[in-house]
Amino acid sequence: MPKRYLVIKWAVYALATAGLLLFQLLVVHHIRLWGLTPYLPPVLVGAAASFEGRSSSPFFAAALGLLCDLTTASPPMPGFFCLTFTLSAALASFVTEALFSRDLPGCLVASAICLALTGILRVLVLSAGGHPAFAAMCSVAAREFLISLPLLLVVYPIFRWVHKRTTFDY
Repeated sequence: MPKRYLVIKWAVYALATAGLLLFQLLVVHHIRLWGLTPYLPPVLVGAAASFEGRSSSPFFAAALGLLCDLTTASPPMPGFFCLTFTLSAALASFVTEALFSRDLPGCLVASAICLALTGILRVLVLSAGGHPAFAAMCSVAAREFLISLPLLLVVYPIFRWVHKRTTFDY
């Protein structure tokens, strides 16, 4: 694929991601379930990993992770989201390329992997940092997983449209 098409593809993904992050800020941020707010970025990483595969999605995940690290008030550790999203994108794209096609079930599995890995690593990092309430952190991670995964119903059609419109077969 020519470089110009790659630039256009990722510019469209960036615009779609910016729109979805604005949706997170204006709409999702005001939703409270079980005392938590759903968290959209791991779902974005999972959807991109499902559609774009191992070669491109870790770069998207690293960029989104860096953005989250810079804009989150108190990440568990410096660079947490950049590292976590990159690892989860690599793992999710590996699993979905091997077992699923680029459809809703594949996106669901990839997003579940990204949400689960983000929650697990957050619990482990906070536990290593001396936070004593391990069971409570696991409960928060599980509830965040359950309330965030349905956001895929918003992300999937948008990323599917971007993927279809910007992928050219040669």
